[in-house]
Amino acid sequence: MFDFFTEKEFFGNSLLDYVISVAILVLAVILGRFMIWLGNEKIKKRVEKTPAAWDDVLYNVFQLPFVCGMVLLVLWIAIIRLDYPDKIDGYLVKIFKFLAVMDVTWILVRLSKTLCDHYMMPKATHGELGKLDKNVVLTIKKALSFLLWTVGLLVAIESIGVNIAALLTTLGIGGVAVALASQDTVKNIIGGITVFVDKTFRMGDRIRVAGYDGHVEDIGIRSTRIRTLDGFLVTIPNYQVVEGAVENISLEPARKIILQLGLTYDTTPEQMQQAMDILKKTPSVIKDIQQDIVVSFMAFADSSLNITFIYYIRRGKDYYNTQNAVNMYILQQFNNAGLNFAFPSVTVYNG
Repeated sequence: MFDFFTEKEFFGNSLLDYVISVAILVLAVILGRFMIWLGNEKIKKRVEKTPAAWDDVLYNVFQLPFVCGMVLLVLWIAIIRLDYPDKIDGYLVKIFKFLAVMDVTWILVRLSKTLCDHYMMPKATHGELGKLDKNVVLTIKKALSFLLWTVGLLVAIESIGVNIAALLTTLGIGGVAVALASQDTVKNIIGGITVFVDKTFRMGDRIRVAGYDGHVEDIGIRSTRIRTLDGFLVTIPNYQVVEGAVENISLEPARKIILQLGLTYDTTPEQMQQAMDILKKTPSVIKDIQQDIVVSFMAFADSSLNITFIYYIRRGKDYYNTQNAVNMYILQQFNNAGLNFAFPSVTVYNG
């Protein structure tokens, strides 16, 4: 029976060789799952108990790439032990070289992101990096990731025997076409840099740009994402942000609201004064508006006695919720006082 496995050959390898390679492949899967379990259940818990932070950082950086590297190594052992035609053998070597370089690149990318998140970001938050704020650090993190992946990909391609210099020269033949096609990309990158340098807005700010009104969720190298007041996520190319008008609502000292209130013509002077007194008390009830308000009996309109009420919503306070609170307060107090709002009407006299 055993002779059958050793003597029976397919494509230059015995059946036993294939069985062993399959067993090693299964072992690679088991090893990968075991290493993930070991890391999460044992190593991670032990690392979290230490007072130092650097070991937690290193664990998070190396865990997944290390597991992938070990699995890749076992797969290499399983596959390379078999005999292949020279051409296929060459392709397999190139594939594993490429994957190995990309795994190392993955480690470097994770390390750069961790450096930005755990070292630069806290310092930027506390103003310890001068003009480098959180948004600039985020851009640096994205730029580093892009650069490392690009370099890693070029090294991986060269490791499989591709002449990078010749490749770049070949690409240079179509340089004009590429340049024309990438104009918007370059404009977007320059626009992103301009946004960070000018500090037109920051993440979390509410802005109006390109016909959209919402809060900034992400400022990238190529585009800016805002969450509109309707809840939709909109991606706007950075060159449109720079070339267009941007209204940063979050930087306004206060939002001015002008409210016109019309009372019926049967309102007495005493009731008119009572209505204005109610409006003057609004800042003491609604804390999100400033104390400097304007209340004035402004006009005898066609169908109403008009009061103008001007107030200012404090910076950073919710625009719609504050307006809602003010309007509900006025409606409740006017109803309690028996004050009647007017509406357009026509009196018809019969002769």
